Amino acid sequence: MIQEFIEQLENKEDLDFHSMQSAIELIMTGEVDDSFIERFLLALNEKGISEKEITAAANVMKDKSLTFDIGNGDHIDTCGTGGSGLHTFNCSTASAFVAAAGGASVTKHGNKAVSSKSGSADLLIAAGADIVHEREKLETIFNRVGFVFLFAPLHHQSMKYVMPARQKIGKKTLFNLLGPHTNPCGAKRQILGVYEKNLVKSFASVAKNLSMDHVLIVHGFDGLDEITITDSTYVAELKDHSITEYQISPKDFGLNLGKLSEISAQSPDDSLQLIREAFSGDQSSVQDMIALNAGAALYLAKVVNSIADGIELSFELMNNGMAADKLASYVRVSNS
Repeated sequence: MIQEFIEQLENKEDLDFHSMQSAIELIMTGEVDDSFIERFLLALNEKGISEKEITAAANVMKDKSLTFDIGNGDHIDTCGTGGSGLHTFNCSTASAFVAAAGGASVTKHGNKAVSSKSGSADLLIAAGADIVHEREKLETIFNRVGFVFLFAPLHHQSMKYVMPARQKIGKKTLFNLLGPHTNPCGAKRQILGVYEKNLVKSFASVAKNLSMDHVLIVHGFDGLDEITITDSTYVAELKDHSITEYQISPKDFGLNLGKLSEISAQSPDDSLQLIREAFSGDQSSVQDMIALNAGAALYLAKVVNSIADGIELSFELMNNGMAADKLASYVRVSNS
């Protein structure tokens, strides 16, 4: 049956929602040979992946993940696609700790590095955290810290069936697009960075299809999958069931433009050092960029009424030591 779907894709025809669900269901239950998975993913890449196909695949992946209820439904995620190839510090993880320090409940979904020098998991391990947990421990951490890290491989075990094909292909495929849409705790609020501008609007539509509450899909004009400090950022905001597109610039918030060289990190330790400096009050492009992204996260979490107010609060939380305390608290509790 998978061959029919592959032929349709190779003929540049989109799969309808039901067909895509059926195909991903077959793939993620280990019923498809690696060679066919490879053909399927390459044909999707060649054709171009539709919003309907991403939504259907995300639905299957969510169904197959080890989900669990946590919090009151207002928790946020800062997980993006990665894949920009620009090797910057772990901004989304740093901003998650700042947001948590400001009172946001954060269920941060993430993984080890795939195309970057440092993934969110690599950063937390470098900081001394224990990221491998059973459910009860995760709930304890969340209740005590207001932040919990959800290490993707522990929650999406059916991904093992696609790893050989993905490794052989060696470039981004459909499965790079699904992780940000499949938070194991069902977060309904998220700042979600994407590595290509043409994904911004389609990801917003997918988030709407998946009944998300409030989402900011962001892509920096410098290519970053974050709200960037070096240029303007293209944003699609899903709120109240409608999507609004706009651009924001650091200058809109009284911040100077930075340079990519100022926010680059060549290893998890390098990234951690930059974050620790920002959290200790050092003024820099790194601190400015964390404030931009944490400000947006605080806005999504309903802690503040605007991104601008969130940025102001984020600087306070870094300069007064509360962000550093939140990171230290997470590391300590994860090891207890």
